[in-house]
Amino acid sequence: MRPPGWWRRNRWGLIALPVTVVAALAASSYRVETYWWVEKPRDLVHAERGEWVTFSASQYDRTGDVPFTVRVRLDDVRPADTPFGEDAPLELPAGVQAVAVDLALAAAPDVPLTSCDLVVRDASGTEYAYQSSSPSISQATSPCVPPDARGPELDLFEGLDPDTGPPRPGEWTVSPVVLLPDGVEVAEVLLSWGPPDGLLISAE
Repeated sequence: MRPPGWWRRNRWGLIALPVTVVAALAASSYRVETYWWVEKPRDLVHAERGEWVTFSASQYDRTGDVPFTVRVRLDDVRPADTPFGEDAPLELPAGVQAVAVDLALAAAPDVPLTSCDLVVRDASGTEYAYQSSSPSISQATSPCVPPDARGPELDLFEGLDPDTGPPRPGEWTVSPVVLLPDGVEVAEVLLSWGPPDGLLISAE
């Protein structure tokens, strides 16, 4: 008896192949959305150093959508001697510099703003993120609120009080510190309270 041909032996795999291809494309498109579009802020409001800009977006907690509005002004990007919110002098490894990003912000005291992310970019677009702790630095956890008057938190976990202590003033200044390699010059400052929205300020 003649053995079955290749097409017959693999007929079930060939039948399943279109379904597999469709599933793979669907999975890859989901990953594009997850790992590209929602990974970083891409819907940006642009501003210049020294000017007030109004930024409105939304955050999310257990209650759902939490819209907010904050006004921001970038005053300076300068060498830093101490971490943000700390008195101890910085001790940096060779080849590393510390820059303070001087910001003025204004918002209603009951608006949660502690989940802010801060990134600086050089002229080529390379990004350096604010870190509250690393082997080289320890500083306030949020770069956008006063360390001693943070204001409320988002209501993320049942049983945890979103009130963090003293009320935040209606207008305040902060100077979060970012570490970057020696010789790098900051061209832009990016603030976000969650992608895809962000505020991009020219530092030049």
